Amino acid sequence: AMGCRERPRGALAIPGTRPAGVYTAGTAQRMVNMEGYMPGENFVILGSGDIGMIMARRLTLEGAHVSAMLEVLPYVSGLKRNLVQCIKDFDIPLYLSTTVTRVNGRDRVESVTVSQVDERWRPIAGSERDIPCDTLLLSVGLIPENELSTLAGVKIDPVAGGPFVDECMATSVQGVFAAGNVVHVYDLVDEVTRSALRAGQHAAEFALGTICPFETSIPVQAGDNVHHVVPQHIHPQALIIQDRKIEFRVRTPIEAAARAEILADDEIIVSKRLRYVRPSEMVILSLGPDEAAAVEKASKLTVRIRQD
Repeated sequence: AMGCRERPRGALAIPGTRPAGVYTAGTAQRMVNMEGYMPGENFVILGSGDIGMIMARRLTLEGAHVSAMLEVLPYVSGLKRNLVQCIKDFDIPLYLSTTVTRVNGRDRVESVTVSQVDERWRPIAGSERDIPCDTLLLSVGLIPENELSTLAGVKIDPVAGGPFVDECMATSVQGVFAAGNVVHVYDLVDEVTRSALRAGQHAAEFALGTICPFETSIPVQAGDNVHHVVPQHIHPQALIIQDRKIEFRVRTPIEAAARAEILADDEIIVSKRLRYVRPSEMVILSLGPDEAAAVEKASKLTVRIRQD
């Protein structure tokens, strides 16, 4: 249950000098909310993650100026409600398909050079411009914290960033269970809590020797427009006992009616209509006793998203 951590500047390889005034959004949040320090006066925020959008509003309320929020994607990466309540309601300039290509300043950040990017995130020549600021906040994603998992020999899903787990949140190492954001990064704390309750329940059952040793395991894989899926394998016999959650994120948004489906080989066994789908909002489907027979006959399950 190690949770997740913010992606730092080093992971972005932004060119330029190494002046003071570059923070992750979470670090700035702690400084303002818990320690009573303002990290700067004039901010640029790179990334439209939820913490970054919330901090844009928080800093504005504290009297700072947020010159711009930049997002390399053509859409925001945080929740729609934060876009409305934190960015649009406070008239903070938002530039999509734009990133920081250089940090300028010697002792302290003086400005950042920003550029528009193409569909492969490559800076477009001639689109560069400087935005004066004394602080750059990075809100460029969270990473499951799995150094302990790796040391323990737990197999890691390179796409989700967390351990491969089954429907009981059990990892590849017997007796090791994973909970919450260490598995994959959730959008809502309510789902983190539910994940932790599932992992805790099954870990207790394992410790007491009451958990059922299931024999057959079916892989669950990401299909069309699905970035990753959790759990990555499931035991058909477990579906007879109770419903199991299948959690996943989409690759690209569909701002129209969409349909989420689970296929047992080529047979659709679960289908749910959604008003829209966005990468920032996790989709959750259920498998239960009604689908157990079809799952047991299948060689694999596939989760996919398509426009309805």
